[in-house]
Amino acid sequence: DRSPFSRDFISRIGASQELVVVPEPLGPSPTTILDAGNVRAVIVIPPGTQRALAAGRPAPIQSLVDATDVVNALTIKQILTATSAFVGATYAPPSAPPAVALHVRIWFNPGGNEALFIVPGVYAVILAMFPTLLAAIAMVRDKERGTIVQAYASRLRASELIAGKCLALEFIGLAEALAIMAIGFAVWGVRFAGDPLPLLIGTPLLVCCQVLLGLLIGARTNTVTSAIQASGSINSLVSVLLSGFMYPVFTMPPFFQWLSDLVPARHFINITRDAFVRGSGWPGVWSEVLMLAIIAMVLAVGAWLPMRRMQMSD
Repeated sequence: DRSPFSRDFISRIGASQELVVVPEPLGPSPTTILDAGNVRAVIVIPPGTQRALAAGRPAPIQSLVDATDVVNALTIKQILTATSAFVGATYAPPSAPPAVALHVRIWFNPGGNEALFIVPGVYAVILAMFPTLLAAIAMVRDKERGTIVQAYASRLRASELIAGKCLALEFIGLAEALAIMAIGFAVWGVRFAGDPLPLLIGTPLLVCCQVLLGLLIGARTNTVTSAIQASGSINSLVSVLLSGFMYPVFTMPPFFQWLSDLVPARHFINITRDAFVRGSGWPGVWSEVLMLAIIAMVLAVGAWLPMRRMQMSD
């Protein structure tokens, strides 16, 4: 509306200390803005709203809320409802009844199904734990049994050894991903909501990241016990707490928000929730797939460095 009413409405939403107001251009439609995944809600104040209030006529305001996270969606709805009631009563004539009618539409998950929010996050947590553990054990067990000497005595390069172990464990991780997603489909009815291609590319990348992390841990440790403890600690403290599965990332302190960018599971959760709930496809999650590829390359170098002094170094 670009009126004193609309400016007051927006400022009071920001004053709630719960929401951050982000101005958007008038060109894109509200659904297009919400589908991009950069905002949690879109509020539309039509032109002429303040004039309608002053004349005592109803003044509808639309808000579309992203219900991928059901708990946060309900909180946003309550804030918007309370704000519209207060500001509408302020600008309406004293004798008129409340004139602002806030029409809220829950987007992506209108039924508020918790399984659509939790189950895709569980996919990321499970795939972040077990491939890392298997890779760490596979690498360090060669040291304990002495079979790593055969690799050093051969003409095998460090990069070839890592690639071979990574490829074998990649297939195991993909089989695990297929199994847990089949369970999610059969038990909770979690189905694709849009383009599945980002998920089909992101899943091998996540498994690769976690396998390389396990190989890095195995290359730096000397016993199976220490490898299990290291991989378990990293996954429980990082992949669970900083992935956005238990706590939304935007509610964390800035340092931990930055640190979560280095966690593969954080990016994969966004991919799975988009694939099974939001359905925006590449426009909404291309950056998450790119980050998984970058993290995989960094972990590959990290796993290679401790073993680069094999007899045929790279």
